Amino acid sequence: MTTRAEALAAAGRVLAEARARRDALSPEDAARAAYVPGGRSVEELTAIIREQRRRARARQQAGLN
Repeated sequence: MTTRAEALAAAGRVLAEARARRDALSPEDAARAAYVPGGRSVEELTAIIREQRRRARARQQAGLN
């Protein structure tokens, strides 16, 4: 039987792999991949992704990551 710690570690690996694949995409391609009908527009998603990446770079440059 899988322990809680093993399950969390496995989930963490899946999340890290998914984030790496997403982060390899341009903001526009990531937005198109995230788009669902009835949700935010691709343009809105693109803006959100750009802002998230800008904040992540700022945190990294400040040594907060």
